[in-house]
Amino acid sequence: MERIDIKPACVFSPQPMYIIGTRNEDGTPNFCIITWLGFSFDNTPHIMMTIGGSKLTKTNILRERAFSANLITEDNIWLADYFGCSKGEFGAKNTVKYNYHWGKSVNVPTIDDSHWLYECEITKIIELEGSHLFLADIKNIQIDKQYENMNMERIDLRELRPAIYSPYNYFSIGEKLGDVGEWKKHLKE
Repeated sequence: MERIDIKPACVFSPQPMYIIGTRNEDGTPNFCIITWLGFSFDNTPHIMMTIGGSKLTKTNILRERAFSANLITEDNIWLADYFGCSKGEFGAKNTVKYNYHWGKSVNVPTIDDSHWLYECEITKIIELEGSHLFLADIKNIQIDKQYENMNMERIDLRELRPAIYSPYNYFSIGEKLGDVGEWKKHLKE
């Protein structure tokens, strides 16, 4: 395989997307899309999330030190797209009807149409050049009742149907390629 170099940029960063829920100063909910989100573990599971620029969501997180991360799936992608294309700094995002509830463990809004969501409290904030990196302890996970018997050690993403973001495009999960440890079936020793 011959490779070429390209300039580091946001050209290829396929990842699941989340509707981030925060509490506005007046107590109303605010939602936006964030794709710069990953997971880590340090005694408890954590979310790592970066938010750049000026965003109401970032302002709310800096003040409240909490947020919800609602997995975006094939059936709620267009609600998420609406949140991502609307700026909370310009007024309430209420052009489209949606339902929400407040978290069970953390005082954050959660989207009713989300099948899998995390309630998080910030444990550390790292200020970068124009961005903030938030490390958050996952305090509660809510999942749709239809997944209560799912094997949590071997989650089948085809059942959850997460939407995947690759700059300016949305994709769904395709076929399963195999299980961990099957390399001997596919590679020669």
